[in-house]
Amino acid sequence: MNTRTGLIFIVIVGTIVALVFLARPGADLPVNPGSGSAISAVISAGRQPTAVIPPAASAPTLPTPTDASSTQPPGQPSATPLSFDVNQLQTFIPANTLLPEDATATALAPDWRPPAVFVPIAHNPWDHYWFIRPVASDHNNEGLGFYPFGSNGDLNDLRIHHGIDFPNPIGVEIRAGADGTVIWADKGHYNEFESITSYGNCVVIQHDFGYKGLPVYTLYAHMSAIIAVKGQRVKSGDIIGLIGATGQVTGPHVHFEVRVGRDSYFSVRNPVLWMAPYVGTGTVAGSMLFPSRKPVNDAVIVLINRATGRVVQRTTTYAGFGANGDDNWKENFTFGDIPAGHYIVTSRFETTTWTGEVEVLPGTTNWVDLTRTTAVEPAPIDTQQP
Repeated sequence: MNTRTGLIFIVIVGTIVALVFLARPGADLPVNPGSGSAISAVISAGRQPTAVIPPAASAPTLPTPTDASSTQPPGQPSATPLSFDVNQLQTFIPANTLLPEDATATALAPDWRPPAVFVPIAHNPWDHYWFIRPVASDHNNEGLGFYPFGSNGDLNDLRIHHGIDFPNPIGVEIRAGADGTVIWADKGHYNEFESITSYGNCVVIQHDFGYKGLPVYTLYAHMSAIIAVKGQRVKSGDIIGLIGATGQVTGPHVHFEVRVGRDSYFSVRNPVLWMAPYVGTGTVAGSMLFPSRKPVNDAVIVLINRATGRVVQRTTTYAGFGANGDDNWKENFTFGDIPAGHYIVTSRFETTTWTGEVEVLPGTTNWVDLTRTTAVEPAPIDTQQP
């Protein structure tokens, strides 16, 4: 073998050795399960790991909306629960603010809500949770907190509310609360009892059931489009229209009313006592009365978690004429969708404080009577000059 042939042989052998060496699997890298840095190190080394790496441990994916902290409008209250301060009773806290002690608060966004229970449901003989919510659970189906039924607004500058509002983007489907017949599907609302234009596009359903021998109706207002037609038979959950901003509104929503006895603006009842509460929650209803047994109107009511001492929700007593109490309960305030537990209910009106306690059981109405506890007399003013 000459010199040239020998050199070629050496080159070939060297190449084969080099290829064998490079193709040999590398030593296993230590991997911390769930560590992205170890996986990156393997990939950057130009080879795949020799062992299966378990996926990173994480909380299950939940159908939660966008983090409230990233969309909180300027000047709006924080979703963080606040300690109770009687000097700040007029400060609005969003309904159903989750507390850190709540089990769901550790994994769910603050504005997540559980699904509503199936209807009809009546754990108490006086209950009538017969309607589903007019908006499905994949959109906001919680009533507007600062303008509940019977309220005249947090600044006392709005008409007394005869229903509840579900704010949502234009085009979200509006659904029938229960089986029935559409008796109105047009602009405004006109019959022998009323002529109202502020409802915008509006649908009214007379339901297949009554209450104490009286007919029951639901009204859905401010639609961008009416889908149902007068005379149509609808089932619970059927789409009857789309959310809009027609009529007299400040933003897109569906206004929802329950009417008993006749299809009239002055025959309304509080929808919170007719819609199914969320799973694991109940409704608080109560009365706040003067010694004469007349209702105290437009007083701020505060609901406090007894175990934590934190405010859960605020509302007001009904502000006056037109906001009717239930035929049985005869309440003048409610709190909807309250997690099961023990609560203190308190109010300060003029110089008097009212208090009560209630144990909330899920899926039912839980009653509380507020009683007067203190009457603060104004201190005398010394008019004598030294």
